Amino acid sequence: MSNGRSAFSFVGPARAAGLLGVAGLAWLSSCSSEGGAKVLPPPTGHYEGRISYQGADLRTALDLREIKPGQLQADLRFADLQGLGFPAENLTFKSPQLHFERQPGAVGNMAVDAIREGDFLRGFFSTDSVKADLLLVRRGKPDPRPYRTQTLQFRSGPLTFRGSLLIPDDTLSRHPAVVLLHAADAPRQRDLNAYADLLARQGFMTLVYDRRDASQPGSPAAQLLAEDAQAAVQALRKNAAVDSARVGLWGIRQGGNVAALAAGQPGRQVAFVVSLSAPGISPAAARQEQMTARLRQQGVKQAQIRQAQQAAAQLERYVRRGNEGDSAQLHQALQRIGPEPWVSLTELPRRVPTAAELQSQPQWRDFLLDPRTAWQQVRVPVLLLYGAADTHFNARESAQRLRGVVGYRRGSAVRVYANADHELMLPSGVRPDTDGRWDWSRPAPGAVEDMLTWMKQAVK
Repeated sequence: MSNGRSAFSFVGPARAAGLLGVAGLAWLSSCSSEGGAKVLPPPTGHYEGRISYQGADLRTALDLREIKPGQLQADLRFADLQGLGFPAENLTFKSPQLHFERQPGAVGNMAVDAIREGDFLRGFFSTDSVKADLLLVRRGKPDPRPYRTQTLQFRSGPLTFRGSLLIPDDTLSRHPAVVLLHAADAPRQRDLNAYADLLARQGFMTLVYDRRDASQPGSPAAQLLAEDAQAAVQALRKNAAVDSARVGLWGIRQGGNVAALAAGQPGRQVAFVVSLSAPGISPAAARQEQMTARLRQQGVKQAQIRQAQQAAAQLERYVRRGNEGDSAQLHQALQRIGPEPWVSLTELPRRVPTAAELQSQPQWRDFLLDPRTAWQQVRVPVLLLYGAADTHFNARESAQRLRGVVGYRRGSAVRVYANADHELMLPSGVRPDTDGRWDWSRPAPGAVEDMLTWMKQAVK
């Protein structure tokens, strides 16, 4: 590291034992001898230390900066977990208390609440149901963030988007670039900020933006989202700092299939596509798999699960053909399961959608969309990544279906990581690889490195 520091050196037990206890924390926020409140300046600096829970330590570094009076900026990094570091949000310092989060309001959000004790930060790191001890010591001045952020505005149809463009601070005059695309249930820019931070640190100019439905209800049609992605690519290609021949798309879950739709359009101005956990099956099939998994998880009897599956299959037939006979059969199937206490777990409609709704509502227009059709039109290198333990759909089946479409192309690859979820993460807790000990959630071995290596090769 810079500033002559020893990388991730930790506070020894004797030194830690001498830190201020509860009484000391109260003293820090008490009144001074003059009777006024003791106000400490922001605790800017580069901090190193650890986060500890049930004997599992995370080597941790925090860079806390004051970019202008009263405005703080922070980055939390984990030495052994590339890809899990993040730029802080909701960052506040009210002397002596420091607070920030990774993704406020989201499932899996991470939060730090710490007290400044001289050159130490001591407190808690929280995520999901885990509340871990945090202890960091200041080692010098903060490292600068290795990229800067600008607003990039672009239009798609009648809409104007204002995205954030992360520009690496390096010596290159023109950079490879990538547009990030959202999962269906995560439409906001902040849902992708950690991924953007990772890629910008690897030399990619990275564009993130709020999806068109971020501030309004409803799910846009996939084709509309693809048009937005194309508009974002065109805006990037016009930027003087971007190498226009090296602009790619990166998407997670639904965003992966949206990337395929965008990259396969006439003109093909996209250099590569990276997809994390893109379903290789239609939304109808994916919803039925998810429904079945939820019902089993909640202990619903197999006979009742078959009822739900039959209703889902009838819904698919009705959407596909739309005739009166299918409508009547679907109505009967929905009526049979309507009174059941588990019906809300199915996410099936309470009534038969009308013909007009089938034509106008995106959820029905895209219901039968086969992703293979979109991926067949993509003529650039593609990387498809999956976690074998994905609970949203059968990842191995999806990988196999799409491997048959893109796997033969030069430069393309399809990879499945054992025991990983849809974000290519191993779960926290006791796992087969932890010898009976609790461990932190972490990226599947090789997943982050494989992705970054492939992306750098794709833009050579």
